[in-house]
Amino acid sequence: MEETIERELGFQVELVHEGLAKILVPKMDLYLREDKVYEPAWAPVFYNPRMRFNRDIAILFARAYSVYGKSTKEGQTPVIVEPLAGTGVRAVRYAIEAGAQVIVNDIDPRAVKLIELNARINNVNDRLQVFQLDANELLSRLKREGVRPTIVDIDPFGSPAPYLDAAIQSIGRQGVLALTATDTAPLTGTHLKALRRRYDVEPARTAWEKEQAVRILVGYVIRRAASYGYGTRILLAYYADYYVRAYVELLKGAKRADESLNMLGFGGYCPSCGYTGYIDKSTTRCPYCSHELQRVGPIYTGPLCDKRILDRLLKEAYEAEWLAEHKRVIGFLEAYSAECEIERPYYRIDKICSILKRNMPKISQIVDRLREHGHKAVKSIYDPRAVKTTARHPEFLKILSEL
Repeated sequence: MEETIERELGFQVELVHEGLAKILVPKMDLYLREDKVYEPAWAPVFYNPRMRFNRDIAILFARAYSVYGKSTKEGQTPVIVEPLAGTGVRAVRYAIEAGAQVIVNDIDPRAVKLIELNARINNVNDRLQVFQLDANELLSRLKREGVRPTIVDIDPFGSPAPYLDAAIQSIGRQGVLALTATDTAPLTGTHLKALRRRYDVEPARTAWEKEQAVRILVGYVIRRAASYGYGTRILLAYYADYYVRAYVELLKGAKRADESLNMLGFGGYCPSCGYTGYIDKSTTRCPYCSHELQRVGPIYTGPLCDKRILDRLLKEAYEAEWLAEHKRVIGFLEAYSAECEIERPYYRIDKICSILKRNMPKISQIVDRLREHGHKAVKSIYDPRAVKTTARHPEFLKILSEL
């Protein structure tokens, strides 16, 4: 049977298990780099095993939002659109593990054949509606036909920016955009011209570059959504491995759009004293030492999670022991629950200590001392050398120097 499938597809396959799904994927041993690491971009149909964690969170979110989201009553089947599906692993998992109806698409005919095979293997043919279209063409078609999805999941190789406008317009009065961005070199400020060109921001590379990447992407979604009359609510946004992931709820209404735009601002970093925070658009000098700031913006300046949905995600995660990376998911959600309510960007302690010409204390000592002084403080998930705190900059430096 496998030989017949391979003849039909035109390439060799293997069966992998992910969550509750069994998925045929291109035989990974055939697409190894010189260092023997699998390179998914070389395979005839895209499958990235390193995205299992990303897909685990996506499944949990779909399960949680069916309860949390006002547009989807509890027990009602969510409708999820995945326009860039590859092997269909995410779509199949949405169908099996979140009980969703999935509109799944890929422009490559080989991918479409593989998606259909994987749907049959997992007995979810009736839950997957498969298309072979350009991603934006599919989204525009759904809008014309009056299909109003619960979630549109854009998971490209690179930036989601080329698909964003069509995805926003495909949402009805309320729904969620789930976005992955793997173009982290521009978003973190490594490639400044690409950052300006792709996301229309004043570019910089701060010391909190991973959180910068998240806040740039979310800020860009807010601006694009507002242009179509949507307000936004950030339900979950984070950086993991080598990508940014965001779940943004869109709510129709000009007043909501205006309120969302008020959550945009500029981020600043001072290479002289280490100041980290948000600044006015006109501010170019550090408010503490007057050194020229590294400025980036507009970016989103609010909380990166909604506590209610994060609590629901944790509840779902505790019960879903079948997740592909269950232990990591639990650890991440528990840690992020404490962190994402602190809206100011993180401090890179090694960089601050270099500025102060001090040895770097243990992160746990810094967190404990900040809490002793009445401030919120946590070790950041973004970087093992980072701390997030509500302490004002001078007091933070004073506490760090004392340690």
